[in-house]
Amino acid sequence: MCGVAGIIKLKGEIQDTEINQLREGLKFQKHRGPDALGVWSDQKVALGHNRLSIIDLSTQANQPFSREDLQLKIIFNGEIYNYKELKKTLQEKQYTFQTSSDTEVILAAYKEYGEKVCNHLVGMFVFVIYDLQNQSIFVARDRFGEKPFFYLENSGTIYFASELKALQKTYNQKLTINQNAVFDLMENMYINGLHTIYEEVHLLPPGNFLKIKDGEVTISSYYSFPTKVKRKNSFEELKSEVKGLLYDIVEHELHADVPVATFLSSGIDSSLITAIAKELKPDILAVTMATAESHSDESPAATEFAKKLDIKQEIIPVDPGSLSVLGDLLSHVQPLADASLIPSYLVTKAVSGHTKVMLSGDGGDEVFGSYNKPNIYKEFGGSVGFWGKLAVKTALNSDSNNIDKYLSDKNRIKYAGWEGFYRKHNLSYKLGSQIFNSYRPQLQVLKEYKKIQRLYESNPEKSSFGVDINTRLPSDFLHKVDTAAMLSSVEVRAPFLDHRLVDLSLETDMSSLSPNGIDKEVTKSLLKEFTGDLPSKSKKGFSIPYLTFLQGAWGEILEGYLKDGKSIAYLGFNQKGILDLLNEFRNSPTQRIARVLFSVLVLEIWLRVFHLEQEVNLEPTH
Repeated sequence: MCGVAGIIKLKGEIQDTEINQLREGLKFQKHRGPDALGVWSDQKVALGHNRLSIIDLSTQANQPFSREDLQLKIIFNGEIYNYKELKKTLQEKQYTFQTSSDTEVILAAYKEYGEKVCNHLVGMFVFVIYDLQNQSIFVARDRFGEKPFFYLENSGTIYFASELKALQKTYNQKLTINQNAVFDLMENMYINGLHTIYEEVHLLPPGNFLKIKDGEVTISSYYSFPTKVKRKNSFEELKSEVKGLLYDIVEHELHADVPVATFLSSGIDSSLITAIAKELKPDILAVTMATAESHSDESPAATEFAKKLDIKQEIIPVDPGSLSVLGDLLSHVQPLADASLIPSYLVTKAVSGHTKVMLSGDGGDEVFGSYNKPNIYKEFGGSVGFWGKLAVKTALNSDSNNIDKYLSDKNRIKYAGWEGFYRKHNLSYKLGSQIFNSYRPQLQVLKEYKKIQRLYESNPEKSSFGVDINTRLPSDFLHKVDTAAMLSSVEVRAPFLDHRLVDLSLETDMSSLSPNGIDKEVTKSLLKEFTGDLPSKSKKGFSIPYLTFLQGAWGEILEGYLKDGKSIAYLGFNQKGILDLLNEFRNSPTQRIARVLFSVLVLEIWLRVFHLEQEVNLEPTH
């Protein structure tokens, strides 16, 4: 896992001052690769790299990496899990190799397969290849967005980086806050990948490649996840296939020239990955977070599981109440109001001294259950009418504290189908107008559903899989993991996001995936083979009690920030409206308003530590 950054000239030539800017940008993402820093340039292209050494620890594998005989150069962030098999195939085609790294394998594969190279790669990646022979650039991002690629174009020059702060420093010019992204974050607690916090900056979409030749920039898709059901195997046949594939995936993802550990919570996904890893690597270390709050502490159940399977375990106590941690995180990236960002960072930071690679259960919910929504749809959402949709739409725009109680997932799907379900977000129009001086609803998740619903006409119950994979998975969960782990210089691998496993699940009928209407029935059944039963308590997640914190110290800090007025000019906040809301919340707290106020606090902190680059005091005033 590493960091990439660079400058590409469509017009003119690169100047020494721009190379200096690139070096400055690389300093701001050094945590992504503290083991080596490299820069290469000619008159048209400058490539920069921060290296976190995982495979082939020798300096020979440092980047930018060159093969003069192939006339190719590369910078690469990620891991290619099938690189050994691919290398063997390329050797049979007479390619030779100077290193044992996966980076060099990508170069040879690009020489052999050209733009179709990504079809031969299994892994998570962003890479930039410079073809000196035809003066072209090829950039690719992995299928599900595990690795980020930010870029912008101005006056015939393209700037890019793995992190937004590194891009900002490399570009070294003023950027404009994107108000639509601010609205989007307030609605969903994350910014949809269709835009970024800055108007000028873009994210290369997952499963896409960008090509530059003769001054022309084109973006093309190389992967689309399946939307049609093609498999109707029995449950036992499916389970057997998933099991075999998972063992193969975990075995490949355990490979590294540095220590590897797993995340272990009380949930199904991390438990299953850890159990398989233990069979393949008996001395594997499982890392569990412990908190002082009983409602969020998963360590007792995780410890019980680890003892049952005789798994070596390390328990990391964390205190998620420190806002200074959030300030450190937000000083590098675009804002994210997923509260589990804080404990995710604290855990990876704690193990970074002895572990460079961790396996996680990320993606298990999206790939094998979609949070039980398809089962609910099959049972209740088959026939909805105009009046049901209208009633749900009207109710969702209400500010009643009972809305969340009455409009459960089941009821929204039952009375208004997928459209009713995806219409929900944190802000009613009235609440949005209280937060902002001028509010424009974004409804990005609903728009995504409407965009892809025709692809699911033959199997509408599986629509939520597509929405999950296109929205919250890359823009929230994977962004969170990449941010938290890379700031700790730790690489996190997600076996459930191997595209072969995703394709298998998405091509399979719900009657095979979930014959008894049980969420994640396949993975639960596989876990029972190890334990004989399932955890008695459900997963609690890496959540933090921000509702409680906002009633105390966090609320004081938020009030101070609101009163100094910076967010009125930069974020369009309605100062009086939010202060009134904060006072109402202190007297009568609700989870919905807590989500809104926490998102406001995140934006207030990000504005100062990232955009304005100010020193901040994240301690209460009294």
